[in-house]
Amino acid sequence: MHKSFPHDPVVAPASAGMDPARLERALGLFRAQQARGAFPGGQLVVRRAGHCVANLAVGLARGFRQEVAEAVVTPETRFNVFSASKPLVALAIARLEEAGQVELSAPVARYFPEFAAHGKDAITLLDVLTHRGGVLLPDFIQSWEKWGDWDAVVDALVRAVPRYRRGTLAYHPNEFGWILAEVVRRVTGQPLPALCERELLAPAGVVGMRFQGRAEEASQVARSYWVGSRAVRVHEVDVSAQLETVYNAPQVLTAFVPGASLWTDAAHLAALYELLVSGGVARGGQRLLAESTVRAYTARAVFGLDRSNRLPFSAGRGFLVGTPWPSFYGAWATSSCFGHAGAFCTLGFGDHATGLAVGIITNGNAGPGDFLNRFRPLVSALRRACVHPVKSTG
Repeated sequence: MHKSFPHDPVVAPASAGMDPARLERALGLFRAQQARGAFPGGQLVVRRAGHCVANLAVGLARGFRQEVAEAVVTPETRFNVFSASKPLVALAIARLEEAGQVELSAPVARYFPEFAAHGKDAITLLDVLTHRGGVLLPDFIQSWEKWGDWDAVVDALVRAVPRYRRGTLAYHPNEFGWILAEVVRRVTGQPLPALCERELLAPAGVVGMRFQGRAEEASQVARSYWVGSRAVRVHEVDVSAQLETVYNAPQVLTAFVPGASLWTDAAHLAALYELLVSGGVARGGQRLLAESTVRAYTARAVFGLDRSNRLPFSAGRGFLVGTPWPSFYGAWATSSCFGHAGAFCTLGFGDHATGLAVGIITNGNAGPGDFLNRFRPLVSALRRACVHPVKSTG
């Protein structure tokens, strides 16, 4: 039996103010999705009021296409959760902001002077956090063999010419993490992972999240699969054509791609959101972020048509947030929800209204429509299972 946080024992849903039958229906939806082939394997972890009420693992982590030996998903199986990493990058910036080391209204070039080249001098940290910087690198993103060379990443950022006018809403798939990680490095003199571990992950007890790992570990990470039948493009990149080849390659899994790669399991992902729904206070009582900071980063800052995905987009500072209208968090009234998708297979989220903290990780991708159809009913069912208000134990 798992006893140490975040793999602590699962408690009765009623002890966390949740309806057991409703929660079981939500878990049944997840099992049914896997059974019908929506994804080879996955994990779902639900936390509320400081307790774990569900820790489900189903299906295959590897061997779905018989490309390697079959391996089943366990609660400890690590997945690459893609852009579900972006909130952790944003929280590193939040820590620096609270310490007075950065100002969000300041140009990126104040901290990373070379970035100003080619008309990028006015782009601010807030622009990048809210995907309004206009800097996209489709050619470099397709040159994935270069991602492990940080000097090449920085050079690409310096040479970049904005694709859109500053202020235009255009999702930054990889650029978000690359830009902000270099700011962290310039400001603190240390790489982003070191700051995250010292300031956030270790104090919160979620050290099982890593932006990269050693080559010998890559074969143990769950493989990512494209199970859709249609091509899907993000900006100018056909992600459906390259996902399996690129994101299962050891040189990519071990590269530092902070805005689009993170090794973790659903228990750790849910635990990170527990910290946030607790207002920035870790389980041991240590305050890691001011509650006002958590609220500022998880509140809606932008809403509109995203030029990269050609879809409606609602975001805070590094988080995808709910709306009064239909979203992947539910049909209506999801403004209290915040989190981030990972490719078209994963969602980590918290809900200020219900106190839910959830990690849903799978390894099957089929595009934005499938993502919406899978996650909207699942998140709605989880929220409906919260029948009694409770206070977090912090």
